[in-house]
Amino acid sequence: MLRKRYWDRHKKGGLCFTEIGFGSAPLGNLYKSISDDDAHATLGLAWDSGVRYFDTAPLYGLGLSETRLNRFLRGKPRDKYTLSTKVGRLMQPCGPTERTGIGKWFDVPQRQEHYDYSYDGIMRSVEFSLERLGVSRIDILYVHDLCVFTHGSTQESDVRIAEFFDKKGYDAMLSLRDQNVVSAIGGGINEWEVCQTLAERGDF
Repeated sequence: MLRKRYWDRHKKGGLCFTEIGFGSAPLGNLYKSISDDDAHATLGLAWDSGVRYFDTAPLYGLGLSETRLNRFLRGKPRDKYTLSTKVGRLMQPCGPTERTGIGKWFDVPQRQEHYDYSYDGIMRSVEFSLERLGVSRIDILYVHDLCVFTHGSTQESDVRIAEFFDKKGYDAMLSLRDQNVVSAIGGGINEWEVCQTLAERGDF
């Protein structure tokens, strides 16, 4: 049923979604480690059940989620699924004790997150995600975690929102959409107030 409804809407053009999407943070070994084969099998069960919307982010497993999606989606026709990822963090190599998310992400690459909502940061993040995912375009690009939940206070959230607009991160997302590298832009945010701010200031 999921598959049929997806294709009925797909024929009308534009982006479409199955009624259930696949959030891939657990593919990044969130809270516990799973094997590559188990991750692949889980994606296979989702696909066989009709799921065609897959969401990921560089943060999820510090790149591991995106690379596991690469393995699974590589043999699938690109127009048969909808794919989203996120920007706002760059993953940089580091020592084992400096890794982001110790105790949260398990058996993941030695990477440390660096927030970067600037024009160059957004462009670099998308370039890295395209490589990890093994695709040439992304359907939806979300600016990730501009919120109080992530940055600790309204003041710090406001600083990051200002960085996103003043340092042209938003312009980068518009440019990627104009170039058809991405089809749509949005926000992956934990609080509605930040979503409202983005909606008032930009074309999301």
